[in-house]
Amino acid sequence: MTLCAALNIAPAHAAPLPGFCVPPSVVDNVCTVRLTAVTADAVDGTITGTPVEGGTAITVAGQGDAYLKSAGFGDARPDPVKRWDETIDSVNALSVDPSNPNWYGNAKAQAFLPRTLNDLASQFPPDVLVVRFTGDDAQPGSYRLVSIQPTSQV
Repeated sequence: MTLCAALNIAPAHAAPLPGFCVPPSVVDNVCTVRLTAVTADAVDGTITGTPVEGGTAITVAGQGDAYLKSAGFGDARPDPVKRWDETIDSVNALSVDPSNPNWYGNAKAQAFLPRTLNDLASQFPPDVLVVRFTGDDAQPGSYRLVSIQPTSQV
């Protein structure tokens, strides 16, 4: 005897992208935008900023792998951007192998990397930060980072 059961599971739908996200800045439901100066919330692990082109401020959050080293500055990186790159390099070099006596501290540094970098981003010169984001049902009122990168305007 065969027993068939139909599951009635509603698919999850992420919040829609903000109104300023229009082609060509949207590809595969990921919006790319350059932000003016941002503020960081260390408790929530988020940053909030307004698009350079105008529009409503957005709040974004993401995992450490979404944070990319700077691009386009050459040797003329502003100090907070230089520290951003150095922080990414130093944390990525940490071993979390359980045989390493510092594995716990290293893992903690990796887990808190986004909060550290968000604080640095709040010190960037205006219009330097480029974010790619999509909707996120896990954190209502904010969007999930696909990538975040300080990028020269030149």
